[in-house]
Amino acid sequence: MSAWRMYVIGAFVLMAAGIALTFLGDKGYFVRWLALHRTPFADYYFYHVTKLGEEYGFIVIGLLLWLQSWRRMIVIPLLGGLVTVVTFLLKEWFQHERPFLYLERIGWDGPVGVLDYQVLSGHASFPSGHSMAAWALFTLTAALIRKPWVSFVCLFFAISVSLSRVYLVAHFLRDVIAGAAVGFALGYTLYYIYDKIMKKRELSQTFTRNEA
Repeated sequence: MSAWRMYVIGAFVLMAAGIALTFLGDKGYFVRWLALHRTPFADYYFYHVTKLGEEYGFIVIGLLLWLQSWRRMIVIPLLGGLVTVVTFLLKEWFQHERPFLYLERIGWDGPVGVLDYQVLSGHASFPSGHSMAAWALFTLTAALIRKPWVSFVCLFFAISVSLSRVYLVAHFLRDVIAGAAVGFALGYTLYYIYDKIMKKRELSQTFTRNEA
C-alpha cells in the first residue's frame, strides 16, 4: 500500500469512527465523557498539541518543507490564508454555541478548564478552525512527502489536534469532524493545484531544453 493511500484510508476511518461516536448520545456527550476521564498526562499533551492547529504548526511544517524545497514551502502560507478565510465564513454562517454555553445551560457541575487554557464561549463553535487547519496542513504534508512514516505522523497529529479541541472544551465532536473533513478537502485541493503547476512547469522546461 502506498504512503498516500495509507493516509487517505486512515483519515476516512478516523472520521467514520468519529461520526459513529456522535450517535452515542447528545451533542455534548463526548465533551462530558472526556471531562470525566482526564489525566495529568492528557492535560499536558492536549494543552500543547492543540497549538499545531495554529500558526505554530504552519511555521514548523513550513520550515521543514523549506529544507527540501522553497517551492514546497510557499504553499504553506497560501494554505494558512485559505483556511483562515474558510473558517471565518463558516463560523459566521452557522453561529453554533460553544460547549461552555451548553454545559452552563444543562447545569453541568463537573470539570471544565484544563490547566490555564482559556475556556472559549460564544457562538463560533462550528466547524473547528483548529481541526480544519491541522487536517489541511497535515494532508498537504502527507501528499507532498509520500513516505509511510510521514503519513503515520501526520495522521497522529491531525487526530490529536482534533481531540484536543473537545478535551479543552472548545468544540463538540461534530465540530471537529466537520473541520477535519473540510481541512482534508482544502489540503488536498491545494496540493492538486500545486502538483499540476509543477508538472506543467517541468514539461515546459523539458520542451525548452529539447528545442535548444
